[in-house]
Amino acid sequence: MKKNDLIQLRHDEIDKAKWDAGIARSFHPLIYAESWYLDIVSPKWEAIVSTDYGTLWPLTINRKLKWPVIMQPMFTQQLGLFSSQHLDDNDLTRIFNTNKYPVFTLQNHSKIAWPETRRTSTKSNYILGLEKPYPELKKTFSKNCQRNIKKALSQAQTFGDPPTPPAFIAFTRQHKNYLLTEKHLLILQQIIEEALHRKTGFLLQVTDLKGAPLAMAFFLKKHQRLTFLSGQSSPEGFQHQSMFLIMHQVIQSHAASDLTLDFEGSEVPGIARFYRSFGAITETCQYFQSPWLTHLQKIKKRFSQKNS
Repeated sequence: MKKNDLIQLRHDEIDKAKWDAGIARSFHPLIYAESWYLDIVSPKWEAIVSTDYGTLWPLTINRKLKWPVIMQPMFTQQLGLFSSQHLDDNDLTRIFNTNKYPVFTLQNHSKIAWPETRRTSTKSNYILGLEKPYPELKKTFSKNCQRNIKKALSQAQTFGDPPTPPAFIAFTRQHKNYLLTEKHLLILQQIIEEALHRKTGFLLQVTDLKGAPLAMAFFLKKHQRLTFLSGQSSPEGFQHQSMFLIMHQVIQSHAASDLTLDFEGSEVPGIARFYRSFGAITETCQYFQSPWLTHLQKIKKRFSQKNS
């Protein structure tokens, strides 16, 4: 890469057609990095690009702290640097140093590693290649997973019509098992609606025989990757193992294809165990968190404790 080949662009300076083409031809294209997706999760995002758009780094600017910093947006499990050319450590350092904003959090995909000084830890993602026929894939499921699928198939439940995005959000709001604010739910709905419009995602739901929803899931589908972005079960759905039924259906219907099922990662042991039970293997992501953010979080925690 030539030394003068990098430019930092404001949001209105980015050629989004060239951007999306550059993401598509990169070594590890991900839907999270497409311009429409970034427009939803990080409005006014900026970028560092090579002049030919062969190397791209989306700068997801967060202004909550009264000054602009780069933070990983919600619903983007992996971002970082995307390139269609080989980059050595000197290139990577120069790209990182071209950015003028403080980096508070950055979770990078596994194909391009930042220099050692820009890494603090790793996180696990879980993926399952779907190139084999379903009977062969099923052999890699844990015994407990196979029992749960068998139980799910025996329950009084079925696949209903796909829910509307508002119905999915309402179900998620009611049954979410992790922190999602109303702002997060609005962003998720926008992602779902735009993905459905672009035919790069689909919704599934399992209902009881009276039509009451038991579990719902939303998947993104792009760049030979099937990404489980969001899903919830009702208490009855947990009893019926309805999410096992959804995963069974998705894997079975996409088996013997060139797709990879991306479960995304989880730091919650039970959820990670659920993903691994389908034979998923671990893909390591790099995670960077600024010491300044850790310091601010500690101050905020102390302040909250004093005022509680």
